[in-house]
Amino acid sequence: MLRKIHRWIGLILVLPFALQGLTGTLLILIPLLMPARPQVVPRVAADMGAPGVEAIIAAARPAAPGGMIPLRFDPARWAGDSAVVTFGPPGERHPTFEVLMDPGAPAVIRTHVFPAFFRFLHNLHADLFLLPYGQNLTGIMGLLLTGMAVTGLILWWPHPALWASGKWRKTIVISSRARGLRLWREAHISIGFWMSAMLLFLAVSGMILAFPFGATLFGVHRGGPGGGPGGGGRGERHGHHEAQVTETVTGEQGLDAALRTLSAKMPEAKLMAVRLGASPSQQSLEVALPAYGPNRPASVQYDAKSDVLRLTRDPGQQRTGEWTFQWLHTLHEAKLVAPAVVAPVWKAAVFVTGAALTFFSVSGFVMWSLRRRDVARRSARVSVAMSRQTSEAD
Repeated sequence: MLRKIHRWIGLILVLPFALQGLTGTLLILIPLLMPARPQVVPRVAADMGAPGVEAIIAAARPAAPGGMIPLRFDPARWAGDSAVVTFGPPGERHPTFEVLMDPGAPAVIRTHVFPAFFRFLHNLHADLFLLPYGQNLTGIMGLLLTGMAVTGLILWWPHPALWASGKWRKTIVISSRARGLRLWREAHISIGFWMSAMLLFLAVSGMILAFPFGATLFGVHRGGPGGGPGGGGRGERHGHHEAQVTETVTGEQGLDAALRTLSAKMPEAKLMAVRLGASPSQQSLEVALPAYGPNRPASVQYDAKSDVLRLTRDPGQQRTGEWTFQWLHTLHEAKLVAPAVVAPVWKAAVFVTGAALTFFSVSGFVMWSLRRRDVARRSARVSVAMSRQTSEAD
């Protein structure tokens, strides 16, 4: 019965599972194929307040398409590195255009358009274009994929005699003599064994991230700039009064003062990014604190009237559920910022697991098809034999 459940869930969801694996793999691969940030000749000392981030963003504006506003600023990561200003439509969180800048001039080095198909892949992976029900359906798929991983391990679990003799090791490798259905079955089983832990993690984390109520269960309240993972609200619009203000006040205005205050009052903080919007009130500084590192960044907002920095996301005040949800988000999307070896190894593991999920869908369908073919052939041979016996009896 367990084998039939495992088989039929895989057959019914063969296409969605294959798409999830393929799109997840491409979302990891495509950014690696994009051009790296260019290097520049250092002109000034590495100080995030000079030569002026507002001037860098202002210099990038003419290179952006009309109607777009700056959404994010990524500072130079080291002396000689370029800075990046990303643009998008007002009210959106996801950028569609970026300008790479020489922060010492400031001058435009080159521009880059985010491929439309990359956003297409992201939407397909997240909700299969079935909104407003897509997120719930993706969450249900994650639940079923978790069940597939667990039942697959149960079906693989060798008999105690195989454990005692050590022959269980043959179940996790592909025999060189395997051909046809046996080859597909052994590949399905052995690759499933090696990928089971990663597949189970990605299935569970994907399920939690997909369900709209998943964040709430972990105590995370989305919405508002820098308010948590996913904060900022995709598609968040602004009122008529604010739209009038943006005609004379740019979103980056006051940013230099905010960064000077950050440098003076929080000298240990390292600026990672600046989230921008249609007005200065939407500015949010994303910083790494020594006690928590870049994988648990803090979000800071600056009040120009009172000259006060306010932590809108403080890693030290996060509850267990909040930082757990943040880590699940970071690891599932392979956005880990870690030592040189750990981050690429994890990214490679996520990439291989996505490819494996696609393979499991294909191999499961192929095994089912080959079994049906073999059953049909055996039935045909039995029918021919019975016909011969009947004719000889007559």
